[in-house]
Amino acid sequence: MLHLFTRSYTTTLLNTPKTACLQPASSSFGIRILQSKRLQPRFFHHNTFKQFPNRKPPPKSGKLTPGPATNPSKNLPSTPQPALLDILKAQGQLSQDEAPRDLSHSQRLFAPFIFTLAVCGGSYYFASTWTPPPLDARIFPALPQSVTTIAAIIAANAAVWFAWKIPLPISWRFLNRYFLCAPALPYSVGLMGSVFSHQSLTHLGLNMFALYVFGSTLCDQIGRGNFLGLYFSSGVIASFASLTHNVLRGRFHVYALGASGAVFGVLGAFTYFNPETKLTFVFLPFIALQAKYFMSGVAMLEAFGIVRGWQTIDNVAHLAGLGWGVGMAYWLEQMVKRRREREAIIAKERALKRWW
Repeated sequence: MLHLFTRSYTTTLLNTPKTACLQPASSSFGIRILQSKRLQPRFFHHNTFKQFPNRKPPPKSGKLTPGPATNPSKNLPSTPQPALLDILKAQGQLSQDEAPRDLSHSQRLFAPFIFTLAVCGGSYYFASTWTPPPLDARIFPALPQSVTTIAAIIAANAAVWFAWKIPLPISWRFLNRYFLCAPALPYSVGLMGSVFSHQSLTHLGLNMFALYVFGSTLCDQIGRGNFLGLYFSSGVIASFASLTHNVLRGRFHVYALGASGAVFGVLGAFTYFNPETKLTFVFLPFIALQAKYFMSGVAMLEAFGIVRGWQTIDNVAHLAGLGWGVGMAYWLEQMVKRRREREAIIAKERALKRWW
């Protein structure tokens, strides 16, 4: 899931200690929009009224009775001191800007576009050149490659989630720069880093559960090289689509993170290769729905969300990942067909040579 966060200052990240979820997460893969709460003005601080426990209101009429001499400075409310966590967040924030920098759309999107092309090209090269390692060279030879591949992705996502929970300014600054996708201050590497970031344990668990359900079968079908190429390319395509959508709409108050784009790419490829597979749901075990109908329903729901302008789910990123997964599955199928045709032609030529 990609998460969209709203901040009081557009490019100042992790600058406030409280965030509130406006809408709960969707039942499948969603993007929750979080809006930071501004701190209350100091003269309304909750400690202000605790400093006058014995103070009486003045009389409604008549003359005021002078009381004993007191020091006025003692009755003034003390200035609240920032908490240690707020100080650490302020030290780890990415930018001090109070408004988005004056950049054109092309200036914001050119470098991310080149990075997206580079990741897709690298994914293609990795998928076309990867060969299964020998059994004695594997770390866990007794486990299927699909299990170890999915487990490695889950471990990487969990490690980044734990890194977000460590209150260190250095780690926060690094994560803000390279593990978020912020339209106000875009960094190209953040398109890929945001795929490994998650806002909550529930968010992480839902994404990784969906990845295990669909990814383990798909990895066995297309191989580890093709699966990893599909996963990373789907993630960066979904992130770039989300960034482009937010930049063109001028939504510089949000930033996105989550693996839903990559997971939707896996879902699209899984459905293409297994359209008749029946899916059952944990809370509705008596309902079995074919994968092609499930994916069609999800796609129509995402398209409806774009038309209606839903703010709680990044429908553009989901549709981009889903479409890329289907397109990659079709390309892999055609590539396998062409390779088999070439192998058949070569086999016929060899048979003719033996006959002559």
